[in-house]
Amino acid sequence: MKKLFSFFILLITFSHVTYSQQNNIFSINTVPYGSIPLGSSAEVFNLGAGIEASAFFIPSALRFVGPQIGANFSMLPLESADAIWTIAGFAGPLVRIPLGDRFALLGHGGFGYYYWNSAGWDAGGTNGGGLMISAGAKGTFRIAGPFTLGVGVAYDYYANLYNGLRFELVARFIFSSAVQPKPAVKKSAAEVKPEPLNETGKGVEIRDVKLFPLFPVLYKYYDNNPVGTIRVKNFGTVPAENIKINFFVERYMDNPMDSGESFSLGPGEEKAVELFGLFTEDVMEITEGTKASARVTLSCDQSAEAFTADYNPVIEFHNRNALSWDDDRKIASFITAKDPEILGFAKNVMTWMQDIKYTAIDENLQKGMAIYEAVRSYGIRYQIDPATPFSELSEQREAVDFLQFPRQTLEYSNGDCDDLSALYTALMEAAGVESAVITIPGHIFAAFALKSSPEEARRVFSKPDNLAFINEKAWVPVEITMFQEPFEKAWSAGAKEWRENRSREQAELYPTRDSWKIYQAVGYLGGGAGAGLPDREKTTKAFTQSLERHVEQEIFLQVAEIQALMQQGKDDYKYKNKLAVLYANYGLYDRALEGFKQIVAQREYVPALINIGNIHFLRKEFDSAIAFYDRVLSTDAKNKAALLGSARCNHELENYGLVSRIYGQLKSIDPNLAMRFAYLDLRGEEGTRAADAVGLREIVLWEEE
Repeated sequence: MKKLFSFFILLITFSHVTYSQQNNIFSINTVPYGSIPLGSSAEVFNLGAGIEASAFFIPSALRFVGPQIGANFSMLPLESADAIWTIAGFAGPLVRIPLGDRFALLGHGGFGYYYWNSAGWDAGGTNGGGLMISAGAKGTFRIAGPFTLGVGVAYDYYANLYNGLRFELVARFIFSSAVQPKPAVKKSAAEVKPEPLNETGKGVEIRDVKLFPLFPVLYKYYDNNPVGTIRVKNFGTVPAENIKINFFVERYMDNPMDSGESFSLGPGEEKAVELFGLFTEDVMEITEGTKASARVTLSCDQSAEAFTADYNPVIEFHNRNALSWDDDRKIASFITAKDPEILGFAKNVMTWMQDIKYTAIDENLQKGMAIYEAVRSYGIRYQIDPATPFSELSEQREAVDFLQFPRQTLEYSNGDCDDLSALYTALMEAAGVESAVITIPGHIFAAFALKSSPEEARRVFSKPDNLAFINEKAWVPVEITMFQEPFEKAWSAGAKEWRENRSREQAELYPTRDSWKIYQAVGYLGGGAGAGLPDREKTTKAFTQSLERHVEQEIFLQVAEIQALMQQGKDDYKYKNKLAVLYANYGLYDRALEGFKQIVAQREYVPALINIGNIHFLRKEFDSAIAFYDRVLSTDAKNKAALLGSARCNHELENYGLVSRIYGQLKSIDPNLAMRFAYLDLRGEEGTRAADAVGLREIVLWEEE
C-alpha cells in the first residue's frame, strides 16, 4: 500500500513538473463496456454489457481535479437464460493526470441511484432500485485535435442486486478554453528606469553586416539592387565627414563599387547603407553553390584625419541555375534569345518555313507553330524535376529552384514546365516574335504575340476566346508541357488554362521584353558539343499539317456558307470561284486551282482566269501565269488585274521593255493601283529590294467576281 501511495505521489509530482494546465477542460465521454460479476453475483449472473455517457469539468485553478456526472445502461444476463436491465445515474470526483501532451491517466468515483427491471420474461411486476457506488481508472491517448481514445477498468456495486468489474473502451471529446490572464499592472513613468545601451565603439564603425545569398543568373540585376545592408555608426564625440562605403568581391568583380554618395554623421548618429555589386560574367562559372570573402571598405574624415577600415564578411553564391520565385519575372534572365545555339535553331526553322507559310495567316502565328513543331520534332519531353518541382517551389517564395538554360534543355531533351517555358520563349524571341510567360497556381507556360492587332484578331479568328488580350496585344497561350501533341492541342490547352484561371484572378501574363528591363538575360558559358538542329523534313511536314488543320478550322463555317449558296443553282460558277478564292487566301493552292479550272473548263470566266494566273505567279511559274493573263487581255485589253499580273511576271523575267509598256497602260487606267506596285518602274536588284522591302512579292489581287 505504501508503494502504491508513493507511486501516486510521484506521478502527481511528475505531471506537475511536465505539465502546467493553463486552460479549463471540459470533456464529453462515451464508454461501451463489458461486465464480469463477482462474489455471490457470479452465481446468479453471466457476463453482461452496457454503455455509459458522462461528462467532467476540470477548472484551471484546481489543475487535476473536477466533478463528473453521468448515466449508464447495463444488460445483465441471468444463469437461467433470462436477463435484467439497469439504468443508473451518478456523480462524483475525477482526477486527471496528464503525461505529456497526449497521454493521461484518470481516476474516478461515483455515487448514485440505479433502477432495474426484467428483460424478455415476466417478473410478475417485480422491479426495484437502490444505491449504486462506482470507482475506476482509465488511460487515454489523444488521437487528433479534441478526439481521444482509451481503455479502463471499474468496479460497480448495486445495493441488494449486483457487484462486478467493468472493462471499458473510452471515446472522449475534450474541449479547453483559455483562461483570461490578469491585466498587467502598468508602472508610472516615474517607476520606469531607462536601461543603459551596451553598444560601444571607437570612431566610425560598421555594424550589422548582412549579405544576401546571390544568384549568379541575376548578376546584372545587382548593379542597381542591393546585395546586402550595413549600419554605420559614429561612436566618436566629433562629427565624421565624407563617409564612403564600397563593396568588393575578388575574382567576381573587377573593381569595388561605391554604395551611393558620401555622407556625414554627427556624434552618436548612425545610418543604414545598402551595398551594390558590379559583378562580371565569371559568376556564371559557378556550377555548385559556394562562399567567398567579400570586402566592405569604410573611409571618412574625422578630427582632421583620414580614416579607412576594411571588413571581410562572407558572401554566399548559389549555383548558376538557381532561382527563387519571389518574382515570376525573374525567369527572363534564363530566356537567352541571343545564345548562338538558340539563334541558330530559330533562324534555320524560320528559313524552312518560308516556302510553306500561308500569306493569309498571321505571320507570328505561323512562326509560333513552326518553332513548336521544331521543338516537338527535336524530341523534347516534359519531365518534372523530382528534386525541385515548379508546382511546389513556386508556392514557396524563398525556396531555391533549379532552372535549365534553353541550350541545356536542348542538350538534355527534357525539362520541367519552367525549363520548357524558357526554351520556347527564347526561340520565339530569336525568331523576332514577342513572347511572354503565363503563371497560374503551381504552373508556368508560354505565350507569344500575334502580328495582328486585337481588333483584327477578334474579327479574323473563329475562336477569339483562345487568345489572351493583354496590353493592347493578342497573345497565343501555349501549354509547353504538351510537346508530344500537335500545336493546336497545346494552344487549346493553354487557352483553357488562361481563361479558367484569369476568371478567378489567378493568372498573370509577363511579357519577356518588359521583364528584361529588370532581369536581363545573361550569357550561358556552358560547353558541350552543341544542341544541333531538328530534322528538317519532319519539322516541315508537322508544320504543314498544323497549318492545314488550322486553316480547316478557320474556314469551315465560311466553306459551309458558300456551299449552301452553290446548292441553290443560280450563278453557281461565281460561288465556285468565291470558294476557290477562299482556299487560295489560306494558301490551299492545289484545292483552289482545281476549283478555278473546273470553272474555265465550262466557260471563259475572267476572274477565274486571273486567279489561275495569280497561283502560277506565286509558284514562280511566270510563263504559265502570263498565258492566263494574256487570255484575259485578248478580250479585255484594259483589265487592270491582268495588266498588273503580266507586268509583274515580265519584271521577274527581266523583260523590262515590256514591263514599261504594260505598266504604263496600268498607270493610265488606275494610277492608285499602279502606285502600290511602284517597284515595277525599277530594274534589277534595285526593283527586287524595293518589292521585298514593302512585302509585295507574295501579294496578289484575287478576283472574286
